[in-house]
Amino acid sequence: MMKHNKILVPFDFSEQATESIRRAGVMAKKFDAEVHLLHVLESSLFFETDMVSVPPVNKVDHAAHEGAEQRLHEVIKQFDFDLVTHIKEAGGDPSRFICSFARSLPADLIVIGRHHEKGLLEHMLKGSTSERVVAHAPCSVLVVVEHDLLEDSES
Repeated sequence: MMKHNKILVPFDFSEQATESIRRAGVMAKKFDAEVHLLHVLESSLFFETDMVSVPPVNKVDHAAHEGAEQRLHEVIKQFDFDLVTHIKEAGGDPSRFICSFARSLPADLIVIGRHHEKGLLEHMLKGSTSERVVAHAPCSVLVVVEHDLLEDSES
C-alpha cells in the first residue's frame, strides 16, 4: 500500500537506471503514484594553482546542471507517463543523499538500478550505492540488477 503515492528513482544514465524508470512507471500506473527522478551531481572539485587555468566553480556546476537537465529531458521523452525531475548536488556518499531525499519527499518506494562497475576491493570496502540505499532507506526498495535486463531481452 502506498501512503504518499510517490516512487523515487535515482538516475545515473545507466541501462539499469532506465529500466528502473520503466518498472517504476508500471507500479505508478497500478497505484496511481507519481514517479520522481533524482539525478545526484557530485560536488565540483576545486583546487588553486598557478599552473592550470580552470573556470570558476560556479560556472562548472552550472554547466554540469544544464548538461544533466538536457540529458534527462531526452530520457523522459521515451516514456508515456509523467516524471517529476530533481537534479541535486551532493558532496560525499550519494546513497546517503538518496535516502535523505526519499525521506523528505516522502517516498513510499525507491526503485534503483544496480550494476557491477566497481573493482572487487572497492566493492568489499564500500559496497555498491544500491546496497547502501537498501541498508539505510526510509522506505521499501526495489533493486533492478543486470541479469534482470538480460532475461528481459531474451524473452
